[in-house]
Amino acid sequence: MTNHYEHLLDLATTAHGNAEVFAVASERRHVEFEANRPKNIGQSQSSGIALRIINKDGRIGFSSTSDNDKIDELVDRAGTLAEYGAKAKFQFPEASDYPDVATSDDSAADVSDGDMLAFGRSAIDAILSEFPEALCSADFSKSSGDQRLRNSNGVDAQHSRTSCSFYMGVELIRGTDMLSVWDGTVLTGAIDEPNVDGIVSRLLTKLRNSENIVDAPSGKDVPVLFSPVGFNGTFLPPLLSGFSGKNVASGSSPLIDRWGEKLLDERISISDDPLHPMTPVARPMDDEGIPSRCLDFVRNGVIGEPFLDLQTAGEIGESSTGCGMRSIASTPSPSTSFITMSGGETPNEAMFDGIKQGILVEQLLGAGQGNELGGDFRANLSLGFLIEDGEVVGRVKDTMISGNVYQTLNNVEAISKDPESVWGTRSLPWVRTRGVEVSTSS
Repeated sequence: MTNHYEHLLDLATTAHGNAEVFAVASERRHVEFEANRPKNIGQSQSSGIALRIINKDGRIGFSSTSDNDKIDELVDRAGTLAEYGAKAKFQFPEASDYPDVATSDDSAADVSDGDMLAFGRSAIDAILSEFPEALCSADFSKSSGDQRLRNSNGVDAQHSRTSCSFYMGVELIRGTDMLSVWDGTVLTGAIDEPNVDGIVSRLLTKLRNSENIVDAPSGKDVPVLFSPVGFNGTFLPPLLSGFSGKNVASGSSPLIDRWGEKLLDERISISDDPLHPMTPVARPMDDEGIPSRCLDFVRNGVIGEPFLDLQTAGEIGESSTGCGMRSIASTPSPSTSFITMSGGETPNEAMFDGIKQGILVEQLLGAGQGNELGGDFRANLSLGFLIEDGEVVGRVKDTMISGNVYQTLNNVEAISKDPESVWGTRSLPWVRTRGVEVSTSS
């Protein structure tokens, strides 16, 4: 790959002057379970190389291939497409010093097919021992990858990453009622027995709490408790859309001209931290060669800064925040990495205390139905529970929540002390709030 890489950059620089070459190679090994049984053991490999240029008229051309025999064709294709490309609002960066951040762990490679089969079977057996009618699916995988970026201004940056993931879903069908719950995580290193046991334990808790179906209260005065997964699905999509460089550059973000204002509860601090070590989304630089750094989206309720790639930064007259991410088949766009939210003062186990009658939000169905760019959320609960006198008493059905993220996160009643991992790419607390509209069809 190295020879192809250098050869392509030389050709493109000679032809166009300003060029960038991005190459990736990855390998994945996985074991899948379906309907309680192993379905597939497989391996996949992929590699590719992409060329981006800025032509003499300042327009962007892009082309990519996964066929080494067609690499030389990228120069002409990118040049042709540049005639119709967007006007570049940036120059390729110069070489920089990159921070040290751990992105790989040799232990991930040590997980064997036998380990993945054994963990999958033990997890499914644990569910079936209590819910024998359940249908379980699971996906256990390990992967490794390398990427390298070079440009005509002297950037030559590369890093490797590893990951190991386990995701599990459980379906229960009882008459006309169909329940679907899921959980999982992805780590940089090996997933072990405690990781799997934790996933199984959370799934069993959800299944037990779902056995009794009850009616939900309705209105805007209902206290609503969001688990870390529920907070991730409800609030982060509309909130992060306001910080997206694309939406800021297009003028559609509601946060334009609001940077530095206090818009949320002062207990809320949310950051994007690509330097958080040993997470599957850690990176020393973005996919354009800009050094990674931690971004404060919200600090004590005050709105911080947007996440930008080179193009969106140029469009608003700012500098890239090191958030340009891409695949081989696409040009960079602004994207987040490891999202963290600071904990509050309430012990996690006390988050249910004082709720006479309220709702626990776990999973959403059809999130994004509202005006997400305006901060609105509106979705049905695919998994939600009724809380009475501080205890979960049953699952609610045909229930919808709606509201505005900026208003709701100014009506916070409590935030848990210890944030929890969500899917391996988030660290979020439990949040209890009012101001959410709860409606039912019953």
